[in-house]
Formats: sequence, C-alpha cells, structure tokens
Amino acid sequence: MNHGPDPALAQGQDEGVWDRGAWNLDPDSVALTLRVMSPRTVGMIMREAFYGTRRFEDFLRHVDVSSGVLAARLRELVDEGMLEKRPYREPGARVREEYRLTDKGRSMLPVLVALIDWADRWLVGQQGPTVQLLHRGCGAAVTASVTCAQGHSISAPRDIIAAPGPGARPAVPGEG
Repeated sequence: MNHGPDPALAQGQDEGVWDRGAWNLDPDSVALTLRVMSPRTVGMIMREAFYGTRRFEDFLRHVDVSSGVLAARLRELVDEGMLEKRPYREPGARVREEYRLTDKGRSMLPVLVALIDWADRWLVGQQGPTVQLLHRGCGAAVTASVTCAQGHSISAPRDIIAAPGPGARPAVPGEG
C-alpha cells in the first residue's frame, strides 16, 4: 500500500503547499502522540524506562511525582501498551512487578532522542547537557536524523511536502 502523497492533490498550488483547510485530519498523529505522552510525568517515566529504570521505587526516586500519581501513570502506560509488567523476586522477599518497555514503547526511541537533541541545542545552558547518549558499539554520540523512505537526509522543513494521508477526509463546511 502506498502512503505517499498524491501529487494531484497539490496541483495548482505553490510549491508543495496544500489546501490544509480542505481536509479534516482528525485524529491527527501529532495530537495522538502528545495525548499518550501527557501529562509531562508520562514523558519523564518513559525517559527513565529508556535509561533502564524498571522498579516502582526507582521511578519514584527519579521522577518528581507522588507515589499515587506514579502508580496512576504507570497503569496508563501499561494500558496504552507502552510498558508491560513482569514479576521479579528478590531473595527472601515477596514477588513484585517491574515495568519493561514493549515494542510499542521501544519505538518511541527516535522521538525521545529528537527531544534530547532539540533541548541540548536550544534549552541547555552553557554548562552543557546533563546526559549524553552514546552508541554502545563505538562510543559516538547518538543523534536523531530525518530521512525519507529512500534514505535521503532531510535537514529543513522546506524539504518536506505535507499532503493528506489515507485517513484524511475532505472537510465539511462549518465542521471543527
């Protein structure tokens, strides 16, 4: 199935500009992602999961949130399929559960790396970032990059054409 833009949709318009108002894009992919990653503490929990945090007490120590809020957010992430619970048992202790990233959760890696890249460039002070992501294989810095399906590097928004996707519907006058 081809999910690429239909060049006919942009005919007669300025170079790559489409009539955004002619299309209903709900549910929008950006809005859906932000819904899953909000409130802010959800993103912080996911950050910790990527850093290797698995146990409730460790999340509690690293995410500035109450235990009740943490329990609710972890439950939401499990319900959303981002994390899964797995039993573990320390010697002499009762069975407890830890939280592990699922395939769906692990696929957020490029998003989190992009957020770190952006913050390191625009928000971190002169002291520099507090965390560096390094490739285990060679030690080089890990960065986010944008490429097309053919492998071409994309460095600017002008290199991208937005077009209605297969889930877009023509807008209805007076709607939204």
